[in-house]
Amino acid sequence: MRLTDFGIAREWTPENSTENSGTPGYMAPEVMFKQNHGIAADYFAVGIIAYECIMGRRPYLGRSRKEIREAIVNKQAQIKKRDIPVGYNIDAANFVNSCLLRQPAKRLGINGYQEVKQHPWFENFDWEGLKRRSIKPTFIPDISR
Repeated sequence: MRLTDFGIAREWTPENSTENSGTPGYMAPEVMFKQNHGIAADYFAVGIIAYECIMGRRPYLGRSRKEIREAIVNKQAQIKKRDIPVGYNIDAANFVNSCLLRQPAKRLGINGYQEVKQHPWFENFDWEGLKRRSIKPTFIPDISR
């Protein structure tokens, strides 16, 4: 998977409460509620994407921005132990749940990217191989159809 849509990327400024462009289903609560935000908002989006990859759907659904906002306000999304799909483990769920915390100060990654890299889900991950682009994917989709 590669994240490629930087069409709405902005240079970060400390006073950014008015900047809330993006897809509502991936926005951190602090962005949606027009508060100043930082890197923790990006880790929230990572949590949404990871949740979607593991569970097959986004955690916050709605037909409008308002419905999605209400879902974020009323429910702390998480992957419960009993709901972890085959092929994933408690560390995967913990990673997602730690990224999806509604309070930015408690969210995984708030203390820097090393915090994310040191999460137990990545215990045996080859970060140098990723950097060198030498990791072989465990799944290659059939795109011939």
